[in-house]
Order: sequence, then C-alpha cells, then structure tokens
Amino acid sequence: MHHQIVRRAGAERETLWVLLAAGAILASAALAVGLRAVPDADAPLAAHLIDSRTGLTAAEQGLYADLKAAGEEIAALRTAEGRAPTPQELAAEALPPFAADPSAAARGGHAWTFAGTLAETGDGIAYAGVSAAPELAGSLVLRLDGHGAEVWLKRAAEAPPAPPEETALAAAGWKRIVSTFSAGVTR
Repeated sequence: MHHQIVRRAGAERETLWVLLAAGAILASAALAVGLRAVPDADAPLAAHLIDSRTGLTAAEQGLYADLKAAGEEIAALRTAEGRAPTPQELAAEALPPFAADPSAAARGGHAWTFAGTLAETGDGIAYAGVSAAPELAGSLVLRLDGHGAEVWLKRAAEAPPAPPEETALAAAGWKRIVSTFSAGVTR
C-alpha cells in the first residue's frame, strides 16, 4: 500500500504578490498626486469685464447665449439683405431675445432698439436692450462688427451711450461679458 500526502492548495504566495502590486500602484499614484504642480491662480479680470460663468445671473446667462446666437443670425440676414435688420423685424421672426414672449418677460422684459453704427469699425452695428426689471437681468448691448459679437451689460434700466463705442461703454460703467476658461471648467 502506498500512501501519498496531498497538501492543501494554498494561495499565500499569489496573494502576497497581488498585495505587493496593489501597494506599488497606490504608492505611485500618491506620489504622482503629491508631486503635481499647483495650478496658477487665475488672473483677475479687468474692471470693465465680467465672466459669463460666474458673474451673471441665470437670466443674464440665458440672454447672453441668445444674443451670441442672434449675432450669427443677424450677420447672415445682413449679408443676405444688404442692411441690418431692425429689432422689430427680428421680433417678427421670433428670434430670441428680441421676441416679446413669456420667456422674455421672465428674463427682464427688455425693450430692444437699434443703437446705431459703430464709428470705430465703420461697418459695425449695435442693438440695445433696456431692462424693465434690472434685478432679474441688467440692460444689454449687442455689438456686431467684422470680428464677431460682443455683449455688454449694465445692471440698471439705462440706455447705452451713443454711439455705443467700447471706451464710452466702459466709461459709463458697462461691462463686457467674456468667457474665461480655467482648470475649473473641465472638472
């Protein structure tokens, strides 16, 4: 008779290697996080600028988005017709924020006017929206020139200076809305 002793299957050695590998991964991750450079502090905006993400109310953010989209539509209409459309024509086409609908009333009830041409560019135009409820959303100016659309804001029921040039707007307390991007945007 032959006796053979069969030892139990053990995983002590494999478990040890798995634990060592997991520990090495955790240690290298902790080291990488610890050595990562601290991002530079964001430079403060100039006094005549306001950030679209952090400096606007919800109603103002919606109006800003509408005005940026309307700027492209107005530029296309201007190219097709050879002239700038009036705010009344834009309202008749139900182009936000020029259309007088319930959402416009809920976002400040702006009264839109043609603010004139821009002398600094020669071919630029501007639209002004004076707010009926500045506590919801301030008054706005949409400036269109060959470089794109600019939106200016003043938290008062006040018309912009004529003509609505950049220096005149800044001197009158208007702030240009800009979009700044930092590390916080992608988080």
